[in-house]
Amino acid sequence: MIINFFKVVILLFTNIAFAQEFTTKNNPASVSIVPPNGVFFVEDKYYFGVKIDLQKGWKTYWKNPGDAGAPLTINWKDSSYPNKLEVLFPFPEKFLDHGVSTIGYEDQVIFPVMVQKNEMDKIIEEINLNYLVCKDICIPISETKKLKLDFQNEVISDAFLKNYKTVPKRKQNYFNIEYSTVSNEKIKVHIKNNNDFENIQLFVHSEDTNLKVKKHKSFFEISFDNNINSINTPINISLSNGKVYQEISFDLNKVKKTNLQIIYFVILAFLGGLILNLMPCVLPILSLKLYSFLSLVKTDNNKIRHNCSLIVAGIISSFLFLAITVIFLKTFGRVVGWGFQFQNDFFLVFILIVILIFSLNLLGFFEIILPQNTLYKINNFLDTNSKSGHYFSGVFATLLATPCSAPFLGTAVGFSMGSSNQNIIIIFISIAVGFSFPYLCFIILPKIVRLLPKPGEWMNNLKYFLGLLMLLSFVWISNLLKIDYLLILFFTSIVLFVSYFNNRNKFIIMTSLLFIATNILLFSEFLDIKKKKLEWENYDKNSLENYLNEDRFVLIDVTADWCVTCQFNKITTLNTKKVVDFLSKNKVAVVRADWTNKDKDIFDFIKKYERYGIPVNIVYGPNNKEGILLPEILSKDIVINKLMEVGVK
Repeated sequence: MIINFFKVVILLFTNIAFAQEFTTKNNPASVSIVPPNGVFFVEDKYYFGVKIDLQKGWKTYWKNPGDAGAPLTINWKDSSYPNKLEVLFPFPEKFLDHGVSTIGYEDQVIFPVMVQKNEMDKIIEEINLNYLVCKDICIPISETKKLKLDFQNEVISDAFLKNYKTVPKRKQNYFNIEYSTVSNEKIKVHIKNNNDFENIQLFVHSEDTNLKVKKHKSFFEISFDNNINSINTPINISLSNGKVYQEISFDLNKVKKTNLQIIYFVILAFLGGLILNLMPCVLPILSLKLYSFLSLVKTDNNKIRHNCSLIVAGIISSFLFLAITVIFLKTFGRVVGWGFQFQNDFFLVFILIVILIFSLNLLGFFEIILPQNTLYKINNFLDTNSKSGHYFSGVFATLLATPCSAPFLGTAVGFSMGSSNQNIIIIFISIAVGFSFPYLCFIILPKIVRLLPKPGEWMNNLKYFLGLLMLLSFVWISNLLKIDYLLILFFTSIVLFVSYFNNRNKFIIMTSLLFIATNILLFSEFLDIKKKKLEWENYDKNSLENYLNEDRFVLIDVTADWCVTCQFNKITTLNTKKVVDFLSKNKVAVVRADWTNKDKDIFDFIKKYERYGIPVNIVYGPNNKEGILLPEILSKDIVINKLMEVGVK
């Protein structure tokens, strides 16, 4: 930075010496107004062009010239003239001369200048041009040109259109960016659709400060001369892949508000983590929690605090590990979503084996088929009342909780994914604190444990029932691995049959029958018991655009087989007769995006709505083609009312 400063100073002193010898005759730049007596009419607006022809090696500059330079400015010679001029800057190049980085143009450039048509249909006035040209030295030039605009003479010029087309335009919707603060002087910018990242160039401009851009392997880093809190105007980003030229403006006030909003999102994350305890995907692990609670009734308060602290440590350390994993992947240009580990078959196999072992233990299966010594070793290994048992029950709870998206959770996670690494850790830890809040209550008030019922025969029944919940989870994950359903049903039936002989009573018979009935109900589609009434289309961004262009009503359901909340929404809302009849009657196009396996297009789609986990449900219509995002937990009234908001009558 200091070296560049001295280089610029040397250039300036050289310029002063040279300026004394400079005359119009040896000007290395030739400036002309095009067309000479007419206007260009492009996209319903009038323009003339300032054409600068530069001698070999000479350059002129963009609106943010870089380490040195100055942009072109144009003013009426008669300052009282009312017509406004707006200079547009074609997409520039980056140059490095003597270690000084500059942004601008060489050879030839035509600057389109937007002008307003007057009542006379003609403008004959003089304009002042101020610009800078540089080679080994820099020359500031001021010229006055005669402007003759005849609005009735609309001229067509290939050279002008070539330059005009490279002016970055805001109406382009090709690039999507997400940004996060690195510090008070730096912002990191990620290009979401970065398949062609190597060919993407990015330049920035601000009225309040000098900006510098550094390109990394998967993102751009923008450096500010001033603290971002002192900048009041938007930052304009110009970017191109050589084919598309786009300008994106973002308000730094949103970045400033991040520091204040973090408290709001911490609260949302805490509430989301707390509600996560009630979600269907966490029910299996509640078996371990409840059973471990019962063993604490006869212990002293310090023992209760100690055991609960281990569970909390397991939960918090697991969420911290997830946060670090997300940060690590983001560093290498990969952005992952909530529950991403359930898209990995190796993880599913690991979880399947662990759930099966815990389920068989709770059902008393090992007590029947294994020798006493072997059974003793397995019980010690699976003992949830040991130090490691308490800790790993917290870890296990976290792993099973991640495929669920509770209310508030999607908003908080979406904020963290598009924010800084520090905020990712803060939000994930806040979710962990909310998720472990019941245990924190036992740490603060350990006497709460004594409110639980006294041990008795009911404990054996509860143990068996909770084992069935774990076995149901085994069936669910087996289905994710595409294991044949009849094989799963046969295996679980053998487990129940053998377990029954260990402790025969009416409760076990009833709960076993309930398990089989629930199993058949949840997976009835495999037996063709439940016929689908709606024909869901597979997600395709082109078909969605076609529907919106045709003013159709659209409902999109982003789902996955491993997402329990998604299945809950289908059972309670999307597959109900009331909703199905409403969608069919109003000819709503129903589109389903299956994210069971990794799919970049689907992930890019939900990221547009700042969601990084599922379920995601969106409705579109003539009244709102941007789409209305529905809450994570659906109801019949929510779906119907939101569709009416977009135009359904």
